[in-house]
Amino acid sequence: MTNGEDAGFLPKWRLKTEGVIGPDERLPAGQTVLAGIQHVVAMFGSTAIAPILMGFNPNIAILFSGIGTLIFFLCVRGRVRAISAPASHSSRS
Repeated sequence: MTNGEDAGFLPKWRLKTEGVIGPDERLPAGQTVLAGIQHVVAMFGSTAIAPILMGFNPNIAILFSGIGTLIFFLCVRGRVRAISAPASHSSRS
C-alpha cells in the first residue's frame, strides 16, 4: 500500500504489535477479535437501539447499514478502512 504498491482488490496489511497502528498496518489476531467485539457493542447502540427509540424498524437500519458498507468498500476497492479513529486520535504519533 505504500510507495505505489498495488495489492490488488484486497490490500495486504502489515502486522504491527506495538505503538500506533497506521492505515496500512493491522493488530495481532487476539487484539483484532477484542476490537471487533468492542465495535459490535458500540455499533449495536447506534444501529439497533436508536431506531427502536425513534419508532423505526431496526431491521431496515441494519440492512441499509450493511448496504452502505458494501457500497463504500466497492467504491474504495478495499484500500480505505470503513471505520477510522476520531480526529483527536488519528493524529497521534
